Amino acid sequence: MPSTPAEVATTSGIGIHRLTVRDFDALALGVIDPDVVGRLLEAEISFRRLALRAILDALRERPAATGPLAPVDQAWDLLVEVEQRDSAAVRAVIDRPFTGAWAARLLRRLRGRLHHDIPLWAEVGYLHAMAAAAAVRAGEPVELAVPARRGVVHLPSLGHSHLPFWEIWETAVVRGAGGGVEVIGSAGRVRVNRGDDGGTPTRDVTVWHPTWAARSVGVVIEDADPYRLVGQVVPPVRLNGADVALWEGHLADTWQVLRDGHPQLAAGVDAAVSAVVPLPAAQRFRSFSATSGDAVGGVELTEPPDPVDGAATLAHEFRHTVLSALLHLCDLVDPQAPPVLRYAPWRDDPRPPHGVLHGIYAFFGVTEFWRRQRRLAVGADAMLAHFEFALWRQAVLDTATEMLRTGPLTTLGQRFVTGIRTTVQGWQSEPVPVETRRLAELATADARALWRIHHLEPDPAAVERLAEAWSAGGAAVPAPVPTRLVPDPGARVLDARASLARLWLADRDAFRRAERAGPGREYRGASAADCALVVGDRARARRGYEAELERGGGDRRALVGLGLAIGAGEPAGRTLLRRPELVRAVATAVADRGGEAPALPALAAWLLPASLQPAASDGPNVPDSPGQRSARGMALQ
Repeated sequence: MPSTPAEVATTSGIGIHRLTVRDFDALALGVIDPDVVGRLLEAEISFRRLALRAILDALRERPAATGPLAPVDQAWDLLVEVEQRDSAAVRAVIDRPFTGAWAARLLRRLRGRLHHDIPLWAEVGYLHAMAAAAAVRAGEPVELAVPARRGVVHLPSLGHSHLPFWEIWETAVVRGAGGGVEVIGSAGRVRVNRGDDGGTPTRDVTVWHPTWAARSVGVVIEDADPYRLVGQVVPPVRLNGADVALWEGHLADTWQVLRDGHPQLAAGVDAAVSAVVPLPAAQRFRSFSATSGDAVGGVELTEPPDPVDGAATLAHEFRHTVLSALLHLCDLVDPQAPPVLRYAPWRDDPRPPHGVLHGIYAFFGVTEFWRRQRRLAVGADAMLAHFEFALWRQAVLDTATEMLRTGPLTTLGQRFVTGIRTTVQGWQSEPVPVETRRLAELATADARALWRIHHLEPDPAAVERLAEAWSAGGAAVPAPVPTRLVPDPGARVLDARASLARLWLADRDAFRRAERAGPGREYRGASAADCALVVGDRARARRGYEAELERGGGDRRALVGLGLAIGAGEPAGRTLLRRPELVRAVATAVADRGGEAPALPALAAWLLPASLQPAASDGPNVPDSPGQRSARGMALQ
């Protein structure tokens, strides 16, 4: 595997996929060349085929793994025979993203790295289903048993059907040739079609549901493949015709935004994305999407609330897709380095180095999208675009800088992240409206402090010494207070104030309605004090947060909100935003000693000398400076 720029440029040989130094640097700088993206996807196809070969070799040593199905060589031989006659039919089946997801999962099971209650033979049987599907597509004769779960039989790229069944896990036989292929189960049968006759049922059983396609944008709408969701094996969630028409409209509109305003990105997405997995609509400003390095080319996507949101999501997932393919060609993160969890501005949870790198590149793409979109939009849409640009350019710059300083990057990884940082650094001087800058800085400080207060635990001995000094009327000793990372699994959707900021910029009427009805109904945990903070009424926000804390002093959101309302210009606000976990811990320790609960602004101001000292265990994985943390804009992976 290449590890230096020179090797990337000079590696040669039959069957070797190559990128030149120029190609590599262009990717790092943000240039989208469809030819380069196409070559990365070609390499990914080879990667999947190597995985198929590895599966074949592993299963030959474990013949019992196929259970009630035919020996694995029989399925493999059918694939080979079909490929000799109709290679396009085989490519249409095995070059899909979900083949990669299945192959990676099965290899983990065969190597003992993954355990599941799905019978091993049923997972192995996806190979048999692919072989049968290829034969059907090519019009070749086929008779091969495939898995059925609760009667569901899926043939990759062709579709699925629900048959009557006796057992949860059974087999069904795919039998026939040309247009006369049937799937025959234990209690029923169905005629298979290739999606060109609407799924006409046979007279005595049920319906075959062909795979949907959004032909206007050239992608599959995948609602049935068991490996379509990242890290899961799931049954079909069949879309009806109206749902498909709705999704086709959403995708066409989203692609149009890309083609009209972001033609380079549109060309890249066209080259990289081949399948969309539809998910239900999410809350406003909390769209969800996901990709997997095992299923390059597939994108999970919640129903876009508008075409611009959908386009921004694809900009994000496109970068994930490119980086996933690139990481199959070279290491950017040192594979020998321990996977120490690190801070990432776009996540509520601590992330391993690979996750941080993926986030840097994905939000690099998001930032570039909004940088251009803000010049195309008008009115409230333009204000929201300015906000997103201001928010993410700082997040990407800070995180890239920290990864270059402390991350376990290889030589190529250093070169790649340097390219990203160089580009984003050049965007920092670009002006944005004052209101969007204010809210972006607010969201940045908010999310950074919330991350700290959820995931960092100050040294108990140091906390006790400070609590004792406070209770005795002494001064806070300006000595470092070490912290340790203790991930909080309950830290979820910490972006309520950022979401309210987006709503304020995008739709003032909707914001006021949410404020009157109770913002917690719109975004869980949001309060009237949050609304006051967003609109710029810091005095009212402070009173609201203080009242919340009096009612329940352990409220972490209200404690951070109080720091935001006071502001970093005052000692109390500075401490609350820089070391909120320390203020909370000392306040709790003082109360536990039986003393009067401290006034939190006074305690925070008193703790300032201790908060200014670097915590000995605050490594590069911990956000420390107020400008380093950014709120999430979308629930993106």
